[in-house]
Amino acid sequence: MAGTMGRLTVGVTGLQTSQYALNATAHNLINTQTEGYTRQQVLLTDQSYNRVATDSYYINNVGMGVVTAQIRQVRDQFADDTYRTESGRMSYYKAQYETVSEIENYFGELEGKDFNTTLNDMWTSMQELQKESNSIVTRSSFISNALTLIDRVQTIRSSLIEYQRNLNTEIKDQVKTVNDLASTIYELNQQIRAVEAGNVEKANDLKDKRNQALDKLSSIVNTEVVNNEDGTVEVYLEGHTLVTLGRTYTLTTQKVCENEKYQQNYGFTGSSTDFLMPVWEQDGDPLFNINRVPTADSNSDIGSLNGLMMSRGYFISNYTDVPTKPTKPLEKDFANNADYQTAMAQYEQDVKDYVKDLEYFNTYVEPYTITNLEAQFDVLIHAMVTQINDTLCPNKTVTLADGSTVKVLDEDTAGIGMGSGNEYPGTELFTRNSVERYTERTLTLADGTTQTFKVYNEENPDDFYSLYTIGNLKVNEKLLQNPSLLPLSRVSGEEAQTIADELLARWNDKFATVSPNSLVQCNYKDYYSGMMDDLSDRGYTYKSMMETGQQAVSDAENTRQQLLGVSSDEELSSMIKFQHAYNASSRYINTVSEMIAYLIEKLGA
Repeated sequence: MAGTMGRLTVGVTGLQTSQYALNATAHNLINTQTEGYTRQQVLLTDQSYNRVATDSYYINNVGMGVVTAQIRQVRDQFADDTYRTESGRMSYYKAQYETVSEIENYFGELEGKDFNTTLNDMWTSMQELQKESNSIVTRSSFISNALTLIDRVQTIRSSLIEYQRNLNTEIKDQVKTVNDLASTIYELNQQIRAVEAGNVEKANDLKDKRNQALDKLSSIVNTEVVNNEDGTVEVYLEGHTLVTLGRTYTLTTQKVCENEKYQQNYGFTGSSTDFLMPVWEQDGDPLFNINRVPTADSNSDIGSLNGLMMSRGYFISNYTDVPTKPTKPLEKDFANNADYQTAMAQYEQDVKDYVKDLEYFNTYVEPYTITNLEAQFDVLIHAMVTQINDTLCPNKTVTLADGSTVKVLDEDTAGIGMGSGNEYPGTELFTRNSVERYTERTLTLADGTTQTFKVYNEENPDDFYSLYTIGNLKVNEKLLQNPSLLPLSRVSGEEAQTIADELLARWNDKFATVSPNSLVQCNYKDYYSGMMDDLSDRGYTYKSMMETGQQAVSDAENTRQQLLGVSSDEELSSMIKFQHAYNASSRYINTVSEMIAYLIEKLGA
């Protein structure tokens, strides 16, 4: 009789487990369209066994029914890792592609008047000037186009810098988002651990929220997630701990010029480096390794935050950040062997400096979209401005009594202004904001004679205000007020035709390569075309990588959804199955109850 009564337990456990399974299935169906929801699955196992008989050959056990082992999430860690990696990589290239798309507009390459038109206008006015250099009309047109050129290049550069500073805001916002997500993950960790502490219930819905936070975090920064046995996770960013069981580590932003480690290692100081960078609040260590250019091979091209940093760069660059390969001296150009050996020694030192500067360029300038473009653009404008100035105001080198040399205005070949009261040389077209081209000084020459010269104030890479760089340029106000001062006349009053011819001829001179890593020398027009081609190539690469990443993310998500996604058809099929199991358990209980009632009635009789 006791064994018969025990049969009721089998039916009761069948009812209970079927009900749990039906509840889980209904929960799945309700959340079919819920973003981030993970399908839940009921696992069943034997409850226990009663031993009813034993002998030498066998043991006779009777099962006591079935029990719910756990209600688990159907999720695969490898699929999650794949999705998060591809999502981060897609976000990295998307951030850079959006930057290229935006800055192409500044040059008018996509619509409107492109910068190439401004260059052509300058070239056209120079041609007219060469035909009739003593005409006030052609002089005025030339100066007017120079003013348009400077206004346009300064507008472009200001737009680039403004965009860099706008990226500061995006970087700051993304750092805040990372911190918020870290706090969310930490809090969910605590809640999950509390729910699962008794090893009775699974905090599946809380885990869904945490997985959503991890998915979003992985699109911003390169993450590594470690699952613990107690249901919690640890999160690492770029190899640094973000979330542990006991605490979260916080990111903050800091100006590059205020980070002591960057000042010491890279010389990033001054107002041009007031860009923000993400650092760990606890020790001030930068989040990203600036010495490592992100690549797919190293799996470091991940996260929109890193993409923003690679778009913006760490400083505002100019032509001085682009190294110039030194020219090897030729022995035939020297009067004696001693001078040649001295020149060769200097050349060897210059080569060492060039290699060092090239490494700096390849690490801290060229990989960063806007920083590289600023430097390229400034190389073009610097070369153009100095070439025009040096043609209008030619210099020569004189040797002083102490053996040193200085550059002075070559008044023998220089032109002068046109008309009465304007007959003096040395009026440059483009001026620096606060440094005159020449300073009058009395010098003692190597032959012992004393003479007054207009000494050229040379550019100093360490002094921004001495540079003919876009941010420090303007058209000579004297020429704007009086175009006759343009030094294209001779003392006789005739046109300085050789100077006008040289202006035109040097416009087509090949002056530089688009990149120090290129071997193709370019004139101004070809350089600008090459610069824009380089930018377009970057944009094409970023777009291709972004689209490839989008497909990879879609494929990874589809793979995940095959596991964790809810299929209405499958769940309805499961619901029917569990409903039949529930009904079968109910009928089983009824049958056992009738049997027990029959036995009681018969035995009682």
